[in-house]
Amino acid sequence: MTPAQVRAQIAAGDTAPVYLIESDDLPSRQEVAQAFLALVDEGLHAFNVATFFARDATTAGDRDRLFSDILAAARTMPMMAPRRVVIVHDAEALLAPRRVKDEEPEAAPKARRAKSTTPAEEFEAYLQRPEPTTTLVLETAGLDRGRRVTKLLLAGAAIVNTAELRTAEDVARWLAARLDRDEMRIEPAAVRALVEAVGFDLARLRSETDKLVLYAAGESTITAAHVRDLVATADESSGVFALIDFVAAGQAAAALREVDALLEAGTAPPMILGLVRTAAGKLRPDARARRALTAVLEADLAIKTSRGEPRHVLERLVVELCGSVLERPPLGR
Repeated sequence: MTPAQVRAQIAAGDTAPVYLIESDDLPSRQEVAQAFLALVDEGLHAFNVATFFARDATTAGDRDRLFSDILAAARTMPMMAPRRVVIVHDAEALLAPRRVKDEEPEAAPKARRAKSTTPAEEFEAYLQRPEPTTTLVLETAGLDRGRRVTKLLLAGAAIVNTAELRTAEDVARWLAARLDRDEMRIEPAAVRALVEAVGFDLARLRSETDKLVLYAAGESTITAAHVRDLVATADESSGVFALIDFVAAGQAAAALREVDALLEAGTAPPMILGLVRTAAGKLRPDARARRALTAVLEADLAIKTSRGEPRHVLERLVVELCGSVLERPPLGR
């Protein structure tokens, strides 16, 4: 299934009992997983929504307890709502865990004991007969196709690949959903220009769209001119000091392309920030330079304290220093 088909099912309130969202693109699969929350009125989430993080289960005992907790949540009847939603993030850590030292098999006991059903086996049984009033969502980067649980999921769950964009129409739908939260739209010619520049690579498409939102700040529509200005092919850096010149000259599009080229070439974000710091000191009048240096210090703090993804922090800083953003929320948010 495509994300658009999943969202249509959610909007209609007609969902399958089990979904497997499988993709190596973390943001897109998390977005689809979170969309299932719309099945339950927000005021009833506390009673009818359960979220689990499989990476928190680091031992065999942890995973057994997590299987039991997931099953208990999935088998509970919804309260004052037609459905319950159970979401498991990073499900590969639960369904296809790596063996660690504390999980070496124990020596076989001398006395023969009756075999009991393990929590993992109970979960496999649930997949074959899921609760009709529960929507179980498993979000994962990928699963081992040789495992029994994976085969059961592939046979009975609705499979969603969020990272697969095959046509320009797919890109247009993804862009419309992405830009909606910024209350922006993109014209058809800009979609075509973006596809020509980046193809159907979702990771790069997301990165370029984030930059376009910054570049077109204050406008309601991203145009083909914006795309041509900003997303032109830049396979190599123009030189280590080019970024300084572009920022000092207020050339936002060229500066953003230079940041992208430097990062792709493996330049460390602190080094790029140092170049921007040099450019900030060149700005005139002096009051503008002081504001710019303050913004650089805030960006440095945001990167060091992990309040923002370094690429995004640098891009926002560059746009601000080039004068394209008049008002901004704090960096890293």
